Amino acid sequence: MTFVVTVGLAVVVLLTVAAPSLRRRGSRTMARIDAAAERLLPVLRHHRDRLAEQARTRVADRLEAQRRGTREEHRTVRVR
Repeated sequence: MTFVVTVGLAVVVLLTVAAPSLRRRGSRTMARIDAAAERLLPVLRHHRDRLAEQARTRVADRLEAQRRGTREEHRTVRVR
């Protein structure tokens, strides 16, 4: 797993550095990478937005539960 992550990061850095010159020369490989990125980007954004909304919902639920718990603790203190 570490090897895959290391190689993946190396490829990303290499493409980041080499991409401008490859695009200027009209590289087919860079064109294919750009085309794949254009297709993948909307899908990745959709998943990111969906996960962000789920996280917001979970945080809001936890805060509400925490508020309810605090209110109930105050009620039990008053009764005692």
